[in-house]
Amino acid sequence: MVNQIRAALIPLKSWFDARPPRERKLLLAGGAVAAAALVYNALWEPAFEGRAQIAASLPQLEAQLADIRMQVDEARHLKAAAAQRAPTGAALRDALDASLAQTGIANAQLTVLGKGVQIDAKAVPFATWMTWLDQVRKEDHVRAINLRASAEDKPGLVTISATLQPTLEH
Repeated sequence: MVNQIRAALIPLKSWFDARPPRERKLLLAGGAVAAAALVYNALWEPAFEGRAQIAASLPQLEAQLADIRMQVDEARHLKAAAAQRAPTGAALRDALDASLAQTGIANAQLTVLGKGVQIDAKAVPFATWMTWLDQVRKEDHVRAINLRASAEDKPGLVTISATLQPTLEH
């Protein structure tokens, strides 16, 4: 292979040596300029522009990475929440009874209905009931499938009749 290259260069060298010295200098200078232009256009400029494009897109990529990490954390949280089993029957009744007592809703009657629980309570502050209902919806994974509230004589108090069932069933 090397011999073939040398054989191809011999006529070129002969031609170059036949040129006058001034023409040889011009050919060498032109060759050097062409080589420099080739190196600039083929190697340096694309690398420099690519570096600038990467630097310009880096903040956007970092924001996307932060968003992806947040979504991964949310997916892990949702997966863990979905893996929890909502209590049913007597276990749900006991959990709701303890929660009602802790909230200050006294004298509530709880009855197990299949997997759900029927709650009947009188003279319950409506705001307290709604806060409690939202809390058990989130923490105990239950939903109200039947709810009836009627106003008491005293403003802000209601009589409640509700049926709650687990939302996460496996």
